[in-house]
Amino acid sequence: MDNPRSTARIAGHPVHPMTVMFPIVLFILVWVADLMFWHRHDLIWATLGMLALALGILLALLAAVFGLIDYLGDARIRALPAANHHLVANLIVLTIQIANFIWRMNGGPGFLIPTGLILSTLAVLLLGYSGWKGGTLVYRHGVGVDSGAEHSQRR
Repeated sequence: MDNPRSTARIAGHPVHPMTVMFPIVLFILVWVADLMFWHRHDLIWATLGMLALALGILLALLAAVFGLIDYLGDARIRALPAANHHLVANLIVLTIQIANFIWRMNGGPGFLIPTGLILSTLAVLLLGYSGWKGGTLVYRHGVGVDSGAEHSQRR
């Protein structure tokens, strides 16, 4: 039996895994910039964090589109608890980061500590959980893995 298929593909390759790395790195950068701002009180870190946060949100929305296409495209994916946990965790991360962005826009760097740092820390922790569940989808359930590709390359 075939593995659950990724619906959003380019030349047979799932798009969602190709797009998630960018918001993950940017959201981790927000957290690092927040820690540096807390430690040094240098506005460059607050500015870097805000730019990374804005770009991270935009790219997370793009990755979410491809993730939703995959989720809605195969009922076998929707039936997996790990897929539901992955989806909900990512929606929570996105909500936290949007709230984080609004908080910073309204309050400026003075509002970054402690609230912005707490929000970015929560987002990074939830990203770890979501990544664990995403790994479960691929490595345990074979979501998006082309089971026939390995056999055809050996010939």
